[in-house]
Amino acid sequence: MNGGTVYGIVAAALFLAACSHLQGREAAYLDEVKGRATQAEIKQELGSPKSVRQGEAGETIWVYELWEQQSGNRLTAPGMWCEEYRLIFDATGLFRRWRQLSHFHGGELMPTECIPEDQTLK
Repeated sequence: MNGGTVYGIVAAALFLAACSHLQGREAAYLDEVKGRATQAEIKQELGSPKSVRQGEAGETIWVYELWEQQSGNRLTAPGMWCEEYRLIFDATGLFRRWRQLSHFHGGELMPTECIPEDQTLK
């Protein structure tokens, strides 16, 4: 391999590593308080969840949605990005874990659901 190829591979690897560490404010907060925050503390920081439901094992699941409009360009259609955060609390109300799902609604500016049902099962 020549020097240009090696530098290109290293640059691409560094770029991908940097992108994997970028987190939004919400994700950074959830990582910080996992295992020690209560429902009241999270509600104070993030506000009321969009929905609350009970899991099969007795845990409580809170769902938050964050929407952002993306204008189109030559390569992408305009649409809406949605980030869904699912927070899991144990029976005592302690925050245990969370999951983030993302979906781009290309061509849609007023989607009715954040994450299409077929993607929630993945």
